Amino acid sequence: MSNDTPSLPDFLKERLQEESPEGRSSLGAVWELLGGADAPATEEADPDAAWDALTEAHPELDATPANGAASANDTVPGSKSRDAESRAARTEAAPESRRRQRPAHRSRRAHSWRVAMGLAVATLVLAGGLWLWRQPVTITAPPGQQRTAALPDGSTAHLNSGTTLTYRRGFQSWPFVDAARRAVELGGEAFFEVEDGDRPFLIETASAEVAVTGTRFNVRARPGNARPENADRDGARSAAPRSAEPAAATEVTLVEGRVEVAARTRPERRVVLSEPGARSQVAGPDATPTPPERAAPKYALAWRNGGFAAQAWPLTSVLQDLERRFDTILRLHDSVEETRAPVSLYYPEAPDLETILHDLCTARNLNYRPTSRGFELFAAPAGR
Repeated sequence: MSNDTPSLPDFLKERLQEESPEGRSSLGAVWELLGGADAPATEEADPDAAWDALTEAHPELDATPANGAASANDTVPGSKSRDAESRAARTEAAPESRRRQRPAHRSRRAHSWRVAMGLAVATLVLAGGLWLWRQPVTITAPPGQQRTAALPDGSTAHLNSGTTLTYRRGFQSWPFVDAARRAVELGGEAFFEVEDGDRPFLIETASAEVAVTGTRFNVRARPGNARPENADRDGARSAAPRSAEPAAATEVTLVEGRVEVAARTRPERRVVLSEPGARSQVAGPDATPTPPERAAPKYALAWRNGGFAAQAWPLTSVLQDLERRFDTILRLHDSVEETRAPVSLYYPEAPDLETILHDLCTARNLNYRPTSRGFELFAAPAGR
């Protein structure tokens, strides 16, 4: 300070002790500027009024520095509240400023990524649901049981033991799009009651195709000939080996209406059955169907009433059917000869297995005995 400048009053000295070193230096400079005032500062002096007079004469003292540094106003006594407000405002403004500097395309890219992921998930769900819908419907009557299947068009299929029926869901190619045909695949034996319709009803077996429009008939798709017989450990042969089955022969017996029968790979070679009781057989997928012949429907339909029938079947085929019907295992001992000799049986009502075996052995000069898993048939002693 200059010699002409009066010394600071005591109350200002005490006040200066509360300020920072920078504040005290600034106030000292201000006091020098006030050195030319007419009246010395007293306890009644008003510092705010003095500062207002000073800034009126020197406006640059109250201006905000261009570089954002604190101005003299930040250090003047009585301006501490404005200093705090200014720092708080800068602190609050900083995050907003940083947010404004964040690139806007990042949020747009994140939104696009979420939309793409949502579309991908929706596509996968739709494709999975469509794949599941396209899986065929399969109905099975296991050995020892029979089952009735209600088909989508109102038709009915009664399945014999050991039979599988497969068809497209709703008889449709795609959801809400009808297929050109009402097609089913049959492995085993079934009696069909087909409803009339604009689309043909087609039954496919391993060896044949049966086309109908509205009728009642029986389809048997079982092996028609004896299969290779494998020797067992105890010298017996299984009547129904479970693997390496050849294509089953197909036999169609008409009860009412009209059907067309053809080999699966030769659809142009068709045989028409139009008389009740007419029957035709297809031995293989490329065989010509046999001409229609008259047959007694009771043999084909005995199983529907719980009975059992065989009309000139080989012995091995009869035993295979009994295995499916009673869910058991029947074996032929090596002593049994002429396993392909034809056998005819007819039981209009449900028989038990041992009754059938007794009659069969009586007709073929055989004996049977129980085993741990079923029965075994063997040749009767000579001279019986």
